[in-house]
Amino acid sequence: MKGLIWDLDGTILDSYGVIVPCTLETLRERGVYPDPAELHRTLIASSVKSFFTVTARSLDMDPEELWERYQTLSEARDGEVRLMDGAEETLRTLSGMGAMNMVFTHKGKSAGQVLERLGIRKYFADILSAIPPIPRKPDPEGINILIRRHGFDRRDIFYIGDRPLDIECAERAGVGSILFLPPSSPARPTGGETYIVSDLREIPGLIK
Repeated sequence: MKGLIWDLDGTILDSYGVIVPCTLETLRERGVYPDPAELHRTLIASSVKSFFTVTARSLDMDPEELWERYQTLSEARDGEVRLMDGAEETLRTLSGMGAMNMVFTHKGKSAGQVLERLGIRKYFADILSAIPPIPRKPDPEGINILIRRHGFDRRDIFYIGDRPLDIECAERAGVGSILFLPPSSPARPTGGETYIVSDLREIPGLIK
């Protein structure tokens, strides 16, 4: 049996329309006005929390204060998050093939709630989020936990995400990786991916 471990934001969830504005608002409240397009590229290259850590250091701010404010703003807008095109169809197909879908995400306590609201929680056998605290990607511990918990051979695991950070995490865990790179993404291939797809519906054909 194949195991598919999914990132959420930008992969299953079309959420950058919430992530970018909430990051902007967090900074604008403190008199910082980054360019939205450049901010989007920066967040794809790293993560929101890493971005706040670097930004706080350069502006003499408290990174935890920025992060907590961002989380408050983004969780209030979780109702605006939608599924990526083809996400439900892909998950349904993979489940029908006998694959196990799991989640490893930096998203916090709202991860399961968002998946329930969107009607796709039933496709996931396990959800590993930032609650309780797990080392953040690219540390592979989240992937390792899921492998141990479900008894998978690493050769049967793929981690699927939309950022170079996700590919590095998969490499460090010793598992396959699929970079989701839709036409609108500012990300670039890393060279370490097992596969690159521009449409989630390509994935079932790759893992047979």
